[in-house]
Amino acid sequence: MDRLARENELLRGVSERLVDAGSREDIETGVCEQVASLDGVAYAWFGTRRMTGDAVVQRAAAGDPPTPDSAPGKTVTDGLLVAAVENRHPLREGRRTAVPLVWNDALYGVLFAVGADANALSEEFVDTLSDLGSLVAAALASVERRRRLRAGHLVELDLHVSGYDAFPYDATRDFDCVAELNGFTAERRGYLVYFHVTGPDATPEFVRRVADDDLVRVVDAREDDCTVEVARPPDSVLGALADVGATLADATVENGTARLTARLAPGAAIPAVVDRLDAIAPDVTLVSKHETPRDIGRSQARGVFDALTDRQYAVLTAAYHAGYFDWPRASSGEDLADRLDVAPTTFYQHLRAAERNLLEELLDGE
Repeated sequence: MDRLARENELLRGVSERLVDAGSREDIETGVCEQVASLDGVAYAWFGTRRMTGDAVVQRAAAGDPPTPDSAPGKTVTDGLLVAAVENRHPLREGRRTAVPLVWNDALYGVLFAVGADANALSEEFVDTLSDLGSLVAAALASVERRRRLRAGHLVELDLHVSGYDAFPYDATRDFDCVAELNGFTAERRGYLVYFHVTGPDATPEFVRRVADDDLVRVVDAREDDCTVEVARPPDSVLGALADVGATLADATVENGTARLTARLAPGAAIPAVVDRLDAIAPDVTLVSKHETPRDIGRSQARGVFDALTDRQYAVLTAAYHAGYFDWPRASSGEDLADRLDVAPTTFYQHLRAAERNLLEELLDGE
């Protein structure tokens, strides 16, 4: 089989396995079997990096193992493998090659292949495996998002993020105040994030002084506390978590450090979460991880939002967190339309449609 035919067979076979896969294990096993079935490939295995150190744990394999230690469950510290993982770049040495699986700057694992002889795995074939790696990593990210939505238990990661010079990191570092996450909503340009800021310095005048840009807006103010809306780009902490199938459950920013709680499905690639945050944040530390039961009642209540389109949900949540439903209103429809980058008439249209759809979902059959 010539090189082009072999590469086409590989891409086609792996694509079919990814479409049929229902779990992370299906993907890992399917990719290994597909690679090992090619002419010139003797053995293929899939591994994930351990939380600490440079070792990689084998999770799936196919073909004829070159040594008795090559089997799922084994821990490997091979130099070629470690270098490929550290550099996020495929490497080849003799008849061995290691290809990191990277998607959105997050590492989802590594594919290790052993050729039948020293000439079996060409540079061109390694490039094909690298392209394949991105496809597999994207599929793994998608599977982990689905697992999080269905899981009875979730994994919670407690993370510390610091080093930002933007609000509210700078404000809580330099002044006497604390910012707690109220909520967030996705919009066309990224996210609108709402913080409840408290403390002696938490006045509208203070916020406007320390956050002198159009990305920060005071939406409600009282004595020693205020609600602040902050625009964040897609390449932010929220976007990074979404990329790897995690969601932000809680956040408090104090003394310049954000203490975050992120939730993801059991068995998800936790190093991928830290890697993705490392790619966009100055300083990230994983403090702890533990399992927590999903709140079934709350999950069922949130199910009513399935009646909304993504745009309706974004408009409704932005209106709620920005105080549109308060009396007196903390934000006008025109304010929110501007922040969401839509015309006021479009904002009101989506808001009314969301309210109507929610009421129909709640009152249907009453």
